[in-house]
Amino acid sequence: MHDHALSAVPLAQRRSTFQLMAVAFGWVISISGFLVGGTLGGGLEFGQGLSAILLGNVILAVIATLIGLIGYRTGMTTYLISRTVFGRQGSILVSLVLGVLAMGFIGVLLDSFGTAFVALVDGVPKPAVIFVFAIAVLLTALFGFSGLAWISRIAAPALILFALIGLIRLGTGDDGFSAAIDSQPAAPISFDVGLTAVIATWITGAALTSDIARYAHRGRDVVIATFCGYVLGAGFFEFVAMISSNAAGTPNFVVAMSNLGLLLPAVIVLVLALWTTTDNNIYSSSLAFTNASKLVGVKVPKPAWVVVATLIAVGVAFLGFAADFLSFLQIIAVVTPPLAGVVITHFWVLGHIRNATSASEAQAPTLRIEALIAWVATSLFAHFADLPVAPLTALVIAGALYGLLVMVTRRRTKETV
Repeated sequence: MHDHALSAVPLAQRRSTFQLMAVAFGWVISISGFLVGGTLGGGLEFGQGLSAILLGNVILAVIATLIGLIGYRTGMTTYLISRTVFGRQGSILVSLVLGVLAMGFIGVLLDSFGTAFVALVDGVPKPAVIFVFAIAVLLTALFGFSGLAWISRIAAPALILFALIGLIRLGTGDDGFSAAIDSQPAAPISFDVGLTAVIATWITGAALTSDIARYAHRGRDVVIATFCGYVLGAGFFEFVAMISSNAAGTPNFVVAMSNLGLLLPAVIVLVLALWTTTDNNIYSSSLAFTNASKLVGVKVPKPAWVVVATLIAVGVAFLGFAADFLSFLQIIAVVTPPLAGVVITHFWVLGHIRNATSASEAQAPTLRIEALIAWVATSLFAHFADLPVAPLTALVIAGALYGLLVMVTRRRTKETV
């Protein structure tokens, strides 16, 4: 249950390519994909929407691969890796911010889940649905990666099967797919907004890929898992939701399935899609809080943080933030990408990937102020500035700023020697 939260995963405990693929696939297939796909279907023409889905998920897969390969090389979690980049003290802030953001995201999805479930199954109170579901997910999250692999092996094939059934039923209707392809946006948005929504939905997940990739046997396993997860997993379900929004008149693919007489498959898709994503995010948040508590000198076991993370998500769900889903994504879009940009620059641009091992964390500084400044300054700038494709632009700016600050610091150090 402790799942190497504060140490590298030994080579003997690394997992197969299939297990990594299943976990990555399960992580990114969620209700958020239905929400984003529905937003694209109602806001963009078919060709633009499809382009936003493909481009956005390829970008996410590239980011996830770069982050994931660091986890593979070191065997460490995102938060242990953050110690080497931001320093031990800086890692506390990274852990708290990412942990709370991940649980806030899951809280929004739990709220959406409760609303959708009550719409499908009459007579069930929404708070009870959210609470019972959260307890069920908690039980698998306690088992760490093993729990993720187990639920993903069941969920991934089932989700693909039922999504294909629903898509076929939509396509064999009176108008087929022509209504979806020829439809005009009911609430138009720009391509930039659509692309931003696709990237922002899973940019935090991409930044946390090390939590899964540390179990990889080979680097290519990371590449295969991330591209299958984002492009074939998230991309496919966002595409299905976009088709549903246009062809069935509802942005919610689960509701569209129910309207087609597929009530049981709709309920199964709803439950499994959220279960895998919630499980993954609770797992990652518990790793974050375990790292933070260790650094401040408070010994709290990882299973206890699993419970705390679940309670945070349930609390956010009860506050009802799902109605403002895009606004929540905008917060994620300016906080997480700059952090990922700093990490990518540290390892891949400044060359630290060459000596990245399980021993890297032991050499972490107390605080790397350049990394912290680049992250915080870029996040604030991205919040107030109107940046094109904000997540990607913020990632690049933060990475460039960090690299510049490191060069300036090195030059000053040489001059004073």
